Amino acid sequence: MKRITTALLFGTVLAMLLEATHAQQDEDTQWVTTSRPRYEIAIGVHSWPGIASIDPVGEGSFDETGFNISLAAHWPLWRFDNSELLIGGDLGLFTNESSIPFITEDIVARAGYLGPSVKWMFGSNHRYSLDAGAGYYLLDIAEVAGEYPAFFETQLWEDAAIGAYVGGTLDFRGGRPGRNRGVMLSVKVHLVEFRQVRDETPFFPATLGQDAGDIAGPVYMLQVGYRWR
Repeated sequence: MKRITTALLFGTVLAMLLEATHAQQDEDTQWVTTSRPRYEIAIGVHSWPGIASIDPVGEGSFDETGFNISLAAHWPLWRFDNSELLIGGDLGLFTNESSIPFITEDIVARAGYLGPSVKWMFGSNHRYSLDAGAGYYLLDIAEVAGEYPAFFETQLWEDAAIGAYVGGTLDFRGGRPGRNRGVMLSVKVHLVEFRQVRDETPFFPATLGQDAGDIAGPVYMLQVGYRWR
């Protein structure tokens, strides 16, 4: 699975580079010059080697591959001759399942991040961007039992840390120079480090133990989404 995810990320970056090269020969070179903010919603998969390295006292392990969703909003800050800089913020959630049993269900790792970010848009119609952000990351490990709306959870461990990410986005065609919307493809690499993982629920059976290891990035994300301005 790690090789498949790495191949997907490499293929995505290669496709973005080929698309950018092709755009230089495109006759439609009008740039999006609107002062409207840019909004994004995206879902995707990610690879997190650090979560898979956790070694609990019992059987099982965390899946290296998981799923994610994110929201973002950015406003034009500065416009150059052939590019523009936008500033705003990102909110994201991602989760990794496991085969580590607790009481009635296998435990899961759930993470989220919130913080400021920037986008440097360039290329034909400003369809390409380099992205970066930093902010607050929260991670917990818990058992979630039952089904919505009748579900309950038991939290085994939680931690927060400051982290950052870098990435890039490709906007597929759509819209017009003063107003742009359509499908997008993006990659992100999150860098964050959490403290030692251990059981924090003394009244339950030992699951993680007193030293299951540290969880750290990078987290490699591949996302497909929709953007509008």
